[in-house]
Amino acid sequence: MKGSLILVGCMLVSVCVAYAASIDVGVSEIVDGRLIAFSTEGSNLVKFSSEFYNTGSVPYKARAKIEIQDNNQKTIFSGWSLEEEFYPGDKKVLDIYWHTLNPGVYLSKLKIYFGNEVSEYKNVEFVVENKTQQEDVFSIRNFRTYDDYVLFDVIANADVQDIVIMPTDYMSGWIFEQKVIDKIKTNSSKYVMIRYVPSLWATSSVKLLIASDNGKYYTEETIEMKKLDGLVGLYFFVTDSIKYAIFN
Repeated sequence: MKGSLILVGCMLVSVCVAYAASIDVGVSEIVDGRLIAFSTEGSNLVKFSSEFYNTGSVPYKARAKIEIQDNNQKTIFSGWSLEEEFYPGDKKVLDIYWHTLNPGVYLSKLKIYFGNEVSEYKNVEFVVENKTQQEDVFSIRNFRTYDDYVLFDVIANADVQDIVIMPTDYMSGWIFEQKVIDKIKTNSSKYVMIRYVPSLWATSSVKLLIASDNGKYYTEETIEMKKLDGLVGLYFFVTDSIKYAIFN
């Protein structure tokens, strides 16, 4: 009797394992996502927020892209969010910033790149109503270029908070993330890393727009992107890695 019970138990376990395996094999892998909400806020420094939801069954990385058009439907700016990891069921907000001193009506075009898919969403009009008197308080020092990121110091001659760095006018086909810094005190600096995704790498340039306090504090600077080779490049790679690990 005891042997029969053991045999029956083994058969039941085998059936359960086989059933579980068949269920696991039967789950289809779906790359899917949905935009839950989209909003704009601010005037001269405009923040675009996209809440995205992984509605599929596989994890992926995703980022948002905003293109800004003027009244003549000319694209005057494009910006990328940070790349975020989305597991099934994850909901995250992807933020992108844009700065302007020109009041008017503009059109934003949103795209979400996730997994191997791209979703384009309805164009949204927004209004910039006022022009802020700007102060140039930032400067950039020690800019260095690596394969997929740049490092530099941002110096401020005023107490500033919620600083946004927006790369623009860089090589066509590249992706450049934006960067938000919590604060910089007067006459101090912040060590910054910004990641980028090149297509085919070539020496080029990038314009960095730095803004804070809805555009009251604003600086722009165009910098050459050129890698350092040999022992000099190795020296700065080591020292930059140590410095970034210490100060961030």
